[in-house]
Amino acid sequence: MLWLVCGTKSYGAAQGQAGPTRRRFWYIFLGADDRVSTSKVQFALWTLALSYALLVIAFHDAVYPSGTLDPRYLLLLGFPAGAAVSAKAITVGQIAGGAVSKSSPGFEKKTPATAVKDIVANDQGDLDLGDTQYFLFTLVALAAFFIAFFHDATKLPVLPDTLVALTSASAAAYVAKKAVPPGPVKITAVSPQKGSVATIVKIFGSGFSAASGNGEAPDVTFGGLAAAVQGNWTDTLVRVTLPPTLPIGITDVQVTTSDGRTATLPNAFELTL
Repeated sequence: MLWLVCGTKSYGAAQGQAGPTRRRFWYIFLGADDRVSTSKVQFALWTLALSYALLVIAFHDAVYPSGTLDPRYLLLLGFPAGAAVSAKAITVGQIAGGAVSKSSPGFEKKTPATAVKDIVANDQGDLDLGDTQYFLFTLVALAAFFIAFFHDATKLPVLPDTLVALTSASAAAYVAKKAVPPGPVKITAVSPQKGSVATIVKIFGSGFSAASGNGEAPDVTFGGLAAAVQGNWTDTLVRVTLPPTLPIGITDVQVTTSDGRTATLPNAFELTL
C-alpha cells in the first residue's frame, strides 16, 4: 500500500524506453498541466489537519461525541473543497471550449521548493498575488488551529471568525480569478528603441504567456522577420536578438503568443549601422 502511494511511476516515456519518473505521492496534488494545484493543496491540508485532530480526540474519548463540530470547520473544509471542485470544472470547461490546452511545459522533478513555487504562481508560472494570499491565509489558519489544539487536545478549538472569513474569502477570490478569461496581449515599450543588428532588445508588455500555461515562448517579429527569444522570459518581458536580415530603418514589433493572440507596436524600433 505504501508503495502504491509513495512509489514511482513512469512519466512521458517513449515506447520501449524508460522515461523520467514521478513519485505517485505528487499525483493527488497535480493539475492537468503537471503543476501543483493551489486549490488541491489547500483542501488536502485542512483534510489532514482535521483528520489528525479527530483521531487524537477519538484516542482520548474512545468515541468522538456527536454534535460538537463547530460550523466554522464546515467553512474551512467546505470552501477549499468547493474551490478545488470549481477550479477543476472551470479548467475542464476552458479546455473543452478551446480557451486553454493545459499541456505540460515538460517534466520537472517535484520537490517541496518547486511545489511551493507552483502553489503561489498562476497558470503561466508567474508569481500571483491571489494564489499567494490564499496559500498564506490557509497556513496562518492552520498554525492558529494547531497552536490552540495542542493546548487542549480533547476538543476542536474555536477559531476567530475573522480568520475563517479571510480564508474563505481567499478561496472564493481564487475561484473567481480562475474563471476570468485570459486578457489581450499588449506591448507597452521596447528598449532600446534603436541599435545595430547585434543589439538585444527588451520587449515590455503583458499577456505574453499562453493561456494554457504550456511554457512555449511567444513569437516575436521585427518588420515581419522572426527574432530569436533569448534566455528566460515572463508574461511581461521578452528579450530577443534582431533578425540578421532586418533592413536598416524604422520597423514595427509584433508579439504572437503560442495560443494565437497578437499585439503590434508600430514604428517601435530603428535599426542603425
